[in-house]
This record gives sequence, C-alpha cells and structure tokens, in this order.
Amino acid sequence: MKLKTNFDGSLYIETKLGHEKPHVIHCSESLYEIKQDTASPYLVAEECTNFPRLHLLTSWSEDEALQDVATYLQEKEEENEPQLIAVFKLNF
Repeated sequence: MKLKTNFDGSLYIETKLGHEKPHVIHCSESLYEIKQDTASPYLVAEECTNFPRLHLLTSWSEDEALQDVATYLQEKEEENEPQLIAVFKLNF
C-alpha cells in the first residue's frame, strides 16, 4: 500500500483494489511533512458496521500504532473495547 496525494493535496492510500481515503488522520495532512517525519506512516483499520474505518498515523511500530489508535478511541470516542482488525505499514 502506498500513501499518495490527490490533485487537491488530500491524502489517499493506493491499494491493489483501488484508492481509499483515511477516515481519521492522527498526523500531519501534508505528504511532505509525513515523509520528513522520523516515524513511519501506518494505516489502522477499525471494525465498523459494514466497512472498516481507516485511521492514518505515524508511529515507530505496528504495536505502537495499534495502541495509539486504541487510546484515541477510548479517550476521545469513549469506546470501552475498540475492535481494531488490521494494521499496515505504508510506503510512499
């Protein structure tokens, strides 16, 4: 999976099946700034009703990315047990 920008500068993820836009962005919305960050970009999928809710963030590892999103969901959205179903390290 690759992290890219549209013509208007918005971020999207290019996959084998097409393009996906992250639903929640926990980092800079600038591809240039994400590339300059020493941490790597990750995509974390949260189980929703009929589709995954996609979280984009920069982190040091897959485990830390999962923990960061779980903490966000517990503190900001008051979910007791977030259902995180996948984590992917993104390329540019």
